[in-house]
Amino acid sequence: MQDHDPSRPESPIDPATSSSGPPAPLTPADEALIHALQLAPRAPWALIGEVLGVDPVTVARRWERLRASGRAWITAYPGRRLQQSIEVALVEIDCRSGEVESVADSLAAVPQVVTVEHMAGGRDLLITIFTADLGSLSRLILERISRLPGVVATRAQLTTRVFGDGSRWRLRSLSEAQQRRLGETAAPARPARAAARPAEPFPPLDPASRALFPATSEDGRRSVARLAEVTGLSATTVRRRLTRLTEGHDLMLRCEVARELTEWPVSATLWAQVPPAQLETAARGLLSLAEVRLCACVTGPNNLLFTVWLRSVADVQRLEAQLAERLPFLTLVDRAIALRQTKLMGHLVGPGGRATGVVPVDVWAGIPG
Repeated sequence: MQDHDPSRPESPIDPATSSSGPPAPLTPADEALIHALQLAPRAPWALIGEVLGVDPVTVARRWERLRASGRAWITAYPGRRLQQSIEVALVEIDCRSGEVESVADSLAAVPQVVTVEHMAGGRDLLITIFTADLGSLSRLILERISRLPGVVATRAQLTTRVFGDGSRWRLRSLSEAQQRRLGETAAPARPARAAARPAEPFPPLDPASRALFPATSEDGRRSVARLAEVTGLSATTVRRRLTRLTEGHDLMLRCEVARELTEWPVSATLWAQVPPAQLETAARGLLSLAEVRLCACVTGPNNLLFTVWLRSVADVQRLEAQLAERLPFLTLVDRAIALRQTKLMGHLVGPGGRATGVVPVDVWAGIPG
């Protein structure tokens, strides 16, 4: 596996650049680069430059500007195979008036709380949690989250299967030929059928492999040399483990973009009821829609949850009408618009949807008291 030139210094997100003043709009060249990295997050700059018709040094510098300004970034988290052996939950939180921001900031500091969203309708916050086991999830919700000053109530939904997540969402900037060229080095996002529970139990990860998750979550394009320095492992061990984890879909790399800078600035989460025998059909239908980011089966009477990025709030009604026609057996029960995000898959999010910092995703970290 190749990555960016280890001789180039890391460029952390600059809070001053990423949070002050209006964000610079994305140029067509920026969008093409982000699309390329969505397809192949750790592809060498030589390949990215070849596909985009740009000098590798130029394309690397362009990425560093995007990353330093918080307009785009690459994160990492447990992939779909590993998610079958950990607990993934979505938790709705009600807060006392005037204390939503402080609760969100406290939650964002927890490494197992990977996403924090402020919602309009039905709940104040919607968070996503990854924990090593059910006991850890219970402790986190009951002993940590429920006791935060300002929290009034929590409602947890466990995912029993994630059919697709944000790693499959793409900008639409590259030609089919360019996408095919990058697809030669990247594992493509699979449809719902391929996300099934593995036939054999997932083997426990050793400490060396676990250490790579927070290290790559902070910056998914960190060089092997830098990852070795951060984790205390040898470069050979890092390269071997990273290849095995990514090829086995245990560690997922994801290139994110500030949503407000795209043509789809509105995020909505919808809950639906689907007959159990038709869940996979519903998931395939939803994942065929370009707007859908996340689609998961969850516990409770509303057994299917999905998140979409839309062009406007009014688009929610258009989408609902489209679903009624395509998936008549799917009954929409609830929907909520995201007012803003405090955290997105480990990265802290500020004004304009830009990344301002990172609390790396770490499923196995101790539960804070």
